[in-house]
Amino acid sequence: MVIVLHGENELEIEEALVELRRSVGDAAAQSMNVVTLDGRRVTPAELQAACAVMPFLAACRLVIVEGLFTRERRRAREEPAFLEALSDVPPTTLLVLIEPRTLPEDHPLLRWIAAHPDRGEARHFPLPSPRALPEWVMARARRYGGTFTPQAASALAALLTDLRLLDQEIQKLVTWAAGRPVMPQDVERLVPYAAPISLFELTEALGRRDVRRALAALHRLLAEGEHPLGLFGMIVRQFRLMLLMKEQLEKGLSPAEAGNLLGLHPYAARKIAEAVVAFSMPQLEAFYRSLAELDVAIKTGQIPDGVALETFIVSVGRREIA
Repeated sequence: MVIVLHGENELEIEEALVELRRSVGDAAAQSMNVVTLDGRRVTPAELQAACAVMPFLAACRLVIVEGLFTRERRRAREEPAFLEALSDVPPTTLLVLIEPRTLPEDHPLLRWIAAHPDRGEARHFPLPSPRALPEWVMARARRYGGTFTPQAASALAALLTDLRLLDQEIQKLVTWAAGRPVMPQDVERLVPYAAPISLFELTEALGRRDVRRALAALHRLLAEGEHPLGLFGMIVRQFRLMLLMKEQLEKGLSPAEAGNLLGLHPYAARKIAEAVVAFSMPQLEAFYRSLAELDVAIKTGQIPDGVALETFIVSVGRREIA
């Protein structure tokens, strides 16, 4: 039997490989019946010989080959010999070919699988798209016996894209929640990368012109030790992005298209696009100029940085600004 595991999702490929190893038996059986070959160096004859060995005190032998078609010479010079070796794999051997990239449909390995459905299978492990990442988080949480609220899943997905790190944080959060759904506050409290969540709460409140919530978030951040100038910089960045998003939306782009152009995570792009609905372009331009003036006032000592932040937040709530 030949199994091809291909795609960029290394985490889930490794998990699939763990399950295939277990099919051989316990650790003792695996030590005698599992062999890993470097696909970049193995020859067709060596592959054939490894597969021909009979299993020892186990039902099957597992031969793992990583990156068999990584080098282009495989196609040009050795492809026929390797495909012949696949045809010679005995029923007592499970040959697993791991390709760390998504193979095109016309790839020789996939064509061979299609031609021999009774002797092989292909499993594709792509990376989840940014839009699908929150659902991936929730699915992984269910795997560990927990649940995430959609808001918590989106918050975590907005912070991390590395699946290994995400998986570690999901396990930690599920354990912490102890049976209840993981909430956004849990992500903020426990994930070391989560400082932007509090900041996003502040900038999101500004985007909705929710002065009360924005001031509460500001005071909490200051109490937690955030430097006022750092917060000011985040607000400047948020209004710059809102200004750019508004410009792109008025050109007819969708929020997703504009977010891609601005290099934003889809979740952040959607939130910013929702926020700019409450502002006209002249208002955003006026607020951005106000931020520039406050920046000068802070740096020249005309106004304390904390007061400047509060002054700007209150000004955002004034609907009469042109």
